Amino acid sequence: MFQFKRTLLTAVLALAASAAAFAQTQTLDGIERMARSGISPIYAGNEVKGYILYAKADKADRKNDNYRLDFYDQDLSKVSTVTIQKPSGKYFLLQNSFNGTAFGLYFYNRKDKTLEIETYDTSLKKLGTKVIEDLSKADNMMIQQRLQSTDNNETMYGGLNLEPVADKGFVRNSFDGMMKSYALQMYDNNLNPKWRLASDPKSKYYESIVINEVNDKYLVGTIMRRDGMMSRKIESYMVAIDVNTGKKVLDQPVESSKTEQLSLSSFTFDKDKREFVAVGEYYKPDDKPFVQKSQGFYIKRFSEAGKPLGVKPYSWQKEVKAALPAEAKASMDDGYVNFTHSIVKGADGKMYIVAEQFKIVADGLGIAATALGGRGMSMSKGFIGNMLIFELNPEFGLNAIKFYPKDRSRSVLPSGTGFMGAGLLGQIMKSQGDFDYQFLQRNNAGSLFNVVYINYDKEKGEATKKVIGNISFGENGQFTIDKIDGSSSATSSFVYPAKPGYVMMVDYLKKQSQLGMKLVKLNI
Repeated sequence: MFQFKRTLLTAVLALAASAAAFAQTQTLDGIERMARSGISPIYAGNEVKGYILYAKADKADRKNDNYRLDFYDQDLSKVSTVTIQKPSGKYFLLQNSFNGTAFGLYFYNRKDKTLEIETYDTSLKKLGTKVIEDLSKADNMMIQQRLQSTDNNETMYGGLNLEPVADKGFVRNSFDGMMKSYALQMYDNNLNPKWRLASDPKSKYYESIVINEVNDKYLVGTIMRRDGMMSRKIESYMVAIDVNTGKKVLDQPVESSKTEQLSLSSFTFDKDKREFVAVGEYYKPDDKPFVQKSQGFYIKRFSEAGKPLGVKPYSWQKEVKAALPAEAKASMDDGYVNFTHSIVKGADGKMYIVAEQFKIVADGLGIAATALGGRGMSMSKGFIGNMLIFELNPEFGLNAIKFYPKDRSRSVLPSGTGFMGAGLLGQIMKSQGDFDYQFLQRNNAGSLFNVVYINYDKEKGEATKKVIGNISFGENGQFTIDKIDGSSSATSSFVYPAKPGYVMMVDYLKKQSQLGMKLVKLNI
């Protein structure tokens, strides 16, 4: 989440006041192509205060296409717009992001086989352009996967993201070599290089980094290290990088002793307590994290210097099972495990962990094809299950577990992943966009939270319905569920965070070249 400066927010609201008050909807004609990444919410603190939209429009002439760059306020009133011309069929948008003072557009140039970044200020005046030519084999592989993906499946596994840094610029993540190592490059708003951090080229390890969050002080992430590309021994490291200097202030394993066997699924920074918080799963002493089945999950806290401050384990068979509603226990007995999506802390000190169930099973068709000499098929497949919210008191005691059933959906796993454990496969499923969880939004007071997910409701004898679920909870101690009919005849449909009490739903109709945006009020 990235903050507007006060003067910027005042200017935005003043501009928006001249537009139609409380527009709440927008219908755009002449939109030739639209993907999820074309729209990004703009935040003031934790609350949505607007949107930036980038979409392909009509042709400018025989050799050039028009693209529109629109800036909307929180009520979908248009603040400003510009038209950008680019050579036909040459550019593909990878990402659209905002850091509080500048917008960043991240493209792949199909013709020149380069990456390009463009930045704009809030009046949509262009600030800078950067062309990246030195792409590794792994970079190109990730780009090709992205080009072949559908509009609903845009995430690239492990890298090639453009992360906004509040008011300061953007960080680009990439690979070195054939996924042997990672590299991070920081640019200011004008795309001048500020710092670069990369894996040690002399290291024997294969490394990849997942960026969990970027705040005004740290880039916080998790590094997976293994001693070979196909190694089954994967170690989880916590990393924190000073966004001003690019220097690591923390790079250490989550385990504090030889008796601990831990995986790391989430790592965040608690600004109030000035400490890092790690969440993952723990295993028997002789088990391998990400490979064997875990014994439970844990919360572990560290000082800014990396010193352990405390750890709290929660056994699946004891604390967790005792707190589970009766209807949830059947899924645990059926082999489902939990994937942590979000960790948030309320103003009252309570912590909430948002998780979604999944399990990995053998794929009979893939096994048979492999046995017959077939290639390119995975011997495993994934199933996505129900939503769970763990509520912890300020002393990290497990108060309650809320269970929200939904219909099972599937995940197609890449070939060669059959040897991996469930924990690592969960990360891959997330990177592919397979989970039904969409996002978590909260108000600036930290008193109200909303978790939004999608359920494909399958009633016997009826067509599958797309239902958008919203779970609301906070300081009042109440958990409420709201369900919105998301069924649509549109080519593509997306849901985005919105101002408090709302979500934004978007439908794109390719045949009509039309995009519809609307704010939908939640029942909270």
